[in-house]
Amino acid sequence: MENSQADKKKCKGAKPDGSCCTVAALPGSDFCFFHDPARAGERQEAQALGGRRHCMKTLNADAPDVKVEDCQDVRLLIAETINQVRKGAIDPRVANAVGYLANVFIKAVEQGDLESRLKEIEAIVKNQRSSSELKVEI
Repeated sequence: MENSQADKKKCKGAKPDGSCCTVAALPGSDFCFFHDPARAGERQEAQALGGRRHCMKTLNADAPDVKVEDCQDVRLLIAETINQVRKGAIDPRVANAVGYLANVFIKAVEQGDLESRLKEIEAIVKNQRSSSELKVEI
């Protein structure tokens, strides 16, 4: 005679909301893995292992800061970050954040350059206008 789903004994544990657990009990137990008091140690280790597997890898707090002052520095940072991801030294999510921030940095540098160039052009135009106004007066 085959054991059907209906023949399996249900767990006698309760869910956090107080309702009855609907999972099948473990063989030789009145409880499922999550409610069996005899399996508390195994359950705790499984939860800890899951937490360690999903932990985001970052650099140590004592890792030296990176100098980022120009686009060349950003290029070096991105190259270093790529290698850290490849070696498993940092989580790809951290690398994505570095890439995003590097992009923001480059745009800010470009914006600063454009503003400087615009000020120079405005000064040249102002000087040319002043010169042409002086010639007209003479």
